[in-house]
Amino acid sequence: MQQLTINIPDNKIAFFIDLANNLGFTIENSTQKSVLTQKQIDLVNEARKQIKENPDSFLDWDDARKTIRIE
Repeated sequence: MQQLTINIPDNKIAFFIDLANNLGFTIENSTQKSVLTQKQIDLVNEARKQIKENPDSFLDWDDARKTIRIE
């Protein structure tokens, strides 16, 4: 038996899996899903941009930690 690695666009993966199953092929699913959603990635990138453009508007972690109250 031989193995073949192919790249499939995200919007075609369901079709391809169905096709491969119907043809009797076995699929070893080794795809990795993103840990973050696109919206979360956009929020992180926006925060990075704000920090880079105006670093003085954010607190140092040691100072911020002192203001946290745990009850």
